[in-house]
Amino acid sequence: ENQLHWQLDFTFQDDKNTSMAKTGAKNLQIMKKIIMSILRLVKESYKISMKRIRYELSLDYENETERMLSMLDISSIQKALESTGGSSLK
Repeated sequence: ENQLHWQLDFTFQDDKNTSMAKTGAKNLQIMKKIIMSILRLVKESYKISMKRIRYELSLDYENETERMLSMLDISSIQKALESTGGSSLK
């Protein structure tokens, strides 16, 4: 297994996903990869481990998500999208 697969499985319990529709499963994978990319980008600002970031999110999801997204500028978001093979924001 590669690191991305492990991160997706560990964070989102990916191997337990029972999505049947191919497009639904594909869209879910894209969203998860975008989220993981964003988490990696903000990890530098948090200066804590990925495990701790996930814990912080579990305590106060809405406020932590807002805080996390406020740390990003448009170029950081673009970078996260491109790293997942997603489309650009242009």
